[in-house]
Amino acid sequence: MKRWTCLLALLLATSGCTAQPTPTPSSEPTMETAGLTQTADQLAEMLVSQLGATSVQYALMDGDTILVSGQRGVFAKGSDQALSADDQYAIGSVSKMFTAAAVMKLQEEGKLKLDQPVAELLPEFTMADERYSEITVRMLLNHSAGLPGSTFDEGFVFAPSTTAHDTFLETLKTMRLQADPGAYSVYSNDCYVLAELVVEKVSGQDFTSYLRSQFLEPLDMGRTQTPVENVDFSAMPKVYSASQPEREIPADIVSVIGTGGLFSTAEDLCRWGQAFMPGSPVLNADSLSAMSENEAAKGIWPSEEANSLDYGLGWDSVALAPFAQGGIQALTKGGDTMYSHANFTVIPEYGLTCVVLSSGGLSSYNQMMAATLLEQALLEKGAISEALPRYQLPSVPETIPAIPDGVKDYAGLYADSTSLYRIDFTDEGMLNFTMEQVPDTPTPLTHVGDGKFLLPSPTTNQLFSFEENSGHTYLKVEAVTEIPGLGYTAATVYYAMKVEENPLSDAVKSAWQQRSGKLYFLLSESAQSQIYEMILPVAPAPLSTFAQGYVNAHKIMDENRAEAFVQIPGSGSRDQFDYQFFTKDGVEYLQAGGDLYVSEEAADLLEDGMTVTIGEASNTLWLFIPALQEGKTLTVTSESDGVFMYNSSMICQYNRVTDGDQTLTLPEGGYLGLAGDPQTTFTITISD
Repeated sequence: MKRWTCLLALLLATSGCTAQPTPTPSSEPTMETAGLTQTADQLAEMLVSQLGATSVQYALMDGDTILVSGQRGVFAKGSDQALSADDQYAIGSVSKMFTAAAVMKLQEEGKLKLDQPVAELLPEFTMADERYSEITVRMLLNHSAGLPGSTFDEGFVFAPSTTAHDTFLETLKTMRLQADPGAYSVYSNDCYVLAELVVEKVSGQDFTSYLRSQFLEPLDMGRTQTPVENVDFSAMPKVYSASQPEREIPADIVSVIGTGGLFSTAEDLCRWGQAFMPGSPVLNADSLSAMSENEAAKGIWPSEEANSLDYGLGWDSVALAPFAQGGIQALTKGGDTMYSHANFTVIPEYGLTCVVLSSGGLSSYNQMMAATLLEQALLEKGAISEALPRYQLPSVPETIPAIPDGVKDYAGLYADSTSLYRIDFTDEGMLNFTMEQVPDTPTPLTHVGDGKFLLPSPTTNQLFSFEENSGHTYLKVEAVTEIPGLGYTAATVYYAMKVEENPLSDAVKSAWQQRSGKLYFLLSESAQSQIYEMILPVAPAPLSTFAQGYVNAHKIMDENRAEAFVQIPGSGSRDQFDYQFFTKDGVEYLQAGGDLYVSEEAADLLEDGMTVTIGEASNTLWLFIPALQEGKTLTVTSESDGVFMYNSSMICQYNRVTDGDQTLTLPEGGYLGLAGDPQTTFTITISD
């Protein structure tokens, strides 16, 4: 229910020269700040006490004046070290705004054009799909290039690395596009890794140097850095394991800087907000206008305006609710790393910027806090006289109307990038929505009229309907979420696409049935990868019992290949990768998204006194922990820190990178992962 949960939590001068600045706003506060300060503190306390954040840092800027700035929570659990406005946080995908701005700056300088093919600027960029030549720079910034999603290795790490950046183009060479370039916008980290490479190629500078000279120094952003600079990771507020909340984790590092790698503070990012105001000191008016256009609406897109995913160039939304409903344009960008979360929202018309950063929590919660503060600032400023109107959904009527003719024809099988769903209707005016993960527990929705069906909850109302677009039938969801005391958001998205059964031949079915229930273990990440700690390092491949011919919402094509196939704008088809199985030396492997996995059958039994060595074409090997070893003491000797121990539920109980060198007590069952450079050796000692 990954994406379901995310949805509930929501989901401007002559070109080529810098515009002349408008008169500098007064440095004196333009509104009463006492009420804003109190509200901000209360909202931040809610994020900490109720919504999973360990620490929160926030700031609100009007013109060039910081009106509100503060922190809540703790620097580290069990520590009395105070939080400060100078504490840096990983800002995740808010980094994309710097990449988008860098591209626009290069266009201003006449060094590229938004609608220029990327391959003209970056001849090294090729793919196994001839359509790649149609991808333009604009398509990178509005997420419509059709790239698979997040194909980089070593993207999320515990120590600075350039591997993902350096190998990205090589990884793309063997991959196909998921859609025609420009067809629709679907969130893609790959787009911004490629945009980062374009910036470096065209500017002749490394990405960090370009950002520093063009933006960070002119805007006096002294607390904003990239991982390749001298960052003091130990001085950052601490982050903690999601599965074991008391386990402290090293600082978040995203090695693909242009898509998610910057570190900053709330006050520094408020200064970054000046880049997007009229009279920007770093971007001209044409660039600002282009960035704030609703790019997503140019492709396949739901018709409603209330959407937290109305992509601009860089922006997640250029029509953020509730501001859009009040005729005010608010631009927002969120960011989530494995452990840190950020929101950056600006209202250019009124010179306002709000930033909320956190360790723990969610960027969607940070967005709600920022929107609430900005609405109050508009009231204090006199820009609005009353609360902005909310996007309203219908309520359940006293008498359920009959379902219109033709609506029941939408019954059937639906899919997003990760899951299959079934929809059917009852004679009593109900829609039953069933997830493959819980096939015997459908969720009922009530018909409220016009072929729309309501699913209410204490915090979120969701309205289901159906829409045909570009030859596909989509399940459309309008969601309005309000967390009392925190804030409000609204989104309209295509949630899933209607698909057909996919009959298989006996030979194909047999091949996939033999893989059903097997685990496939990751081989291609280094010891410093966060993937082993945070994301289950296995790729299960069960043959769907929900619908014939599918596996993990992939369409089975033959004995060894399953394709990612859904075409859903927004986020419903993000990060899709084909599955390709092959056998080498009697061992089955899986290639997916540039990553290599091996069948669980290749895992040897863990035994005392064994010495094992990582292969020449791998970074990891795996050992099965038999039940008879439960409770015994394990010691692993190696020059590598890549030692990971998992219980039978595949929860990471120990990671030498994060936990240091320890003597371990073995669980009943589970696996031991050993990671390092090829040919790294590990010696195993087990004692009672």
